[in-house]
Amino acid sequence: MDSKIVKELLNTNITKTMGCTDIGVVGYIASLGAYALKDSKIRNVELVMSEELYKNSVNVGVPGLKKSGLDKALALGILLKKPDKKLSVFESVTNDDIDKIEELLADIDVTISHKKFDDTVLYEELTITSCKGDTVNIVIKDFYDNVVSVKRNGEILEDLQKDQLLQGIQKYKITSYDEILDYVEEGNFNGLEGLFDIADFQYENARTEIKNEGGDFLIEDLRESQKECLYDLSNFLRKHITVPSRKRMVGDIYTVYGVAGSGNLGIGTLVTPKFLAQAFDLSDIETRRLVVLSFLTSVYVKQEMSVVTVLCGTGHATGCSSAAVTAFIKGGDRQQIKQAINTYLATSMGFICDGAKLSCVHKVSFAAMNGMISGKMAVEYDNVCDGTGLNKLDVDQTIKNLGKLNNEIMNSANKGIIELI
Repeated sequence: MDSKIVKELLNTNITKTMGCTDIGVVGYIASLGAYALKDSKIRNVELVMSEELYKNSVNVGVPGLKKSGLDKALALGILLKKPDKKLSVFESVTNDDIDKIEELLADIDVTISHKKFDDTVLYEELTITSCKGDTVNIVIKDFYDNVVSVKRNGEILEDLQKDQLLQGIQKYKITSYDEILDYVEEGNFNGLEGLFDIADFQYENARTEIKNEGGDFLIEDLRESQKECLYDLSNFLRKHITVPSRKRMVGDIYTVYGVAGSGNLGIGTLVTPKFLAQAFDLSDIETRRLVVLSFLTSVYVKQEMSVVTVLCGTGHATGCSSAAVTAFIKGGDRQQIKQAINTYLATSMGFICDGAKLSCVHKVSFAAMNGMISGKMAVEYDNVCDGTGLNKLDVDQTIKNLGKLNNEIMNSANKGIIELI
């Protein structure tokens, strides 16, 4: 692994998003459809979604609106008509747009359905028809911003669609955790300034929102003795993840950079190393090592799982990256860093995704906390998994087992989960 490969991983795993990513893609496809119809008055809209995408978008707040509603997300996307914003389409919403939502929905027929697709977990097809009879059909598949087809009256609009999977597919896959550790130890991070800038952005935004809430959970509020107590630190870290994550899930106008398809994972992955680096007063190069280690750990865990997961992929990746950076800070060797990840997964392998919603803020923040405790256990108590069950002595095999559990063994669980919620 070298900086060129890591930059490719950045390009395919960092996405600017507004609100929950899964509701963002609903606004994006609607905005693209309205743009393709130009200024024509719309008669009806039909949206077909994969059941996995439906599960993760039906209960989250629409940015600016602060309440859920797939029909409202569609209407807002139509009103905005800014497909160039992609998953951050909602960042330009105004009160005037929000005031027009109900009026627009009263004038158009909206049909929303979901079903299982055998070849993908992320599918969204929009058919939007004008009062003049013009029809636009759009398909997004496999990745949140991967527009594979845009047709108006049956004619392909090539300027509005990407080559299928050309931008979204990850051409390079991490093959072992040692690859990550080799790269982090080498410390040659030329060309990764964008990653470090994004980590700064996420962390400072989290601090700002904590201040706005009047909380006392910033680094400067910690006593020196607390900085040596990982239990106290983990509680402060929880706040740094809960507050920005909550803003996304309730539908505030709040921009984040997602990692591996998840905005909350972007918060958990990039805020954690910045918080710990400041707590332990690390140098710039050591801080950068932490950020890279956290990012690559999350990408490695998520690359083994489908983009929309049955298990809580955001929680699993956040917990693993938190465990890794904690063990690293505490002076853990390679084996102890791997054991920290194994220890986290030993307690959390069955962590289920029951749809994106407000309580996800606790899932991702508790995962980060538990990851820190796992890192402490691996270094200070020489905690070693015994290799039975899904957790193997080889952390690479454990992560592969996580992917197999998510992608194959529990693949049919989504239908039952949707029925329960």
